[in-house]
Amino acid sequence: MHPLMRIVCLFALLSLVATAAATTNIVQVFVHPGSGSICIDTTCQVARGSLSGYSSTQFDNIAGGRDHTIKVYDTEGYEDYTDTFYMDYNGDTVTLQIYLVPVTTETPAPATTSSGTGTVQVFVYPGLGQVCIDNRECESTTGAASTSWNVNFDDVTAGSAHTITVTADGYQTATTQITVLPDQVNEATVTLQPIPSAADTSVPKTQAGSGGLMTLVAAGICGMVFVCRKHGD
Repeated sequence: MHPLMRIVCLFALLSLVATAAATTNIVQVFVHPGSGSICIDTTCQVARGSLSGYSSTQFDNIAGGRDHTIKVYDTEGYEDYTDTFYMDYNGDTVTLQIYLVPVTTETPAPATTSSGTGTVQVFVYPGLGQVCIDNRECESTTGAASTSWNVNFDDVTAGSAHTITVTADGYQTATTQITVLPDQVNEATVTLQPIPSAADTSVPKTQAGSGGLMTLVAAGICGMVFVCRKHGD
């Protein structure tokens, strides 16, 4: 090769080396809020900032012509962040703005204070009709009426009052309330009262009416005695 050509090639090679040295791919990362650790692929740095502001972190010499993975983690109160970005060949400076998402904490539902359940046993005199508790659950007698009968209602909520209603043909509807104690058999007794008949509700004869009838009879007898005496005279 001609010496002059060798010198030209050497200058060209040095120029390419200088250009390659001057070409640096840079990634500038801004994280809001500024805390935690930042990684591009396997290269990591600690973010310099605060939870009330942001951080600015720079990564140099990032390979061009391919995708890279960026991660932000260990930021207190915020979810970890992961994404990808593409770095070009030609000495680009890539700026990434990352906004972290606060961790959502589910508020636990308040614990329900259950007072438990108990059993309600209802005795009915006479033994007929239908028994209901809180107008929701009902039981009826089967077969012929007896002197009495009883019915059990299980798993009734304790700690509160419940209404017992008893209905039967020919009897007045009866209601009573009972407060259920947990894990116990709570008893209630209901005595049915007959519906008054029309004869029972009629107005009785007064003593004044009976006295008037007696007075009328006595007057008739006296009149008959007077007529008899007059004929005898």
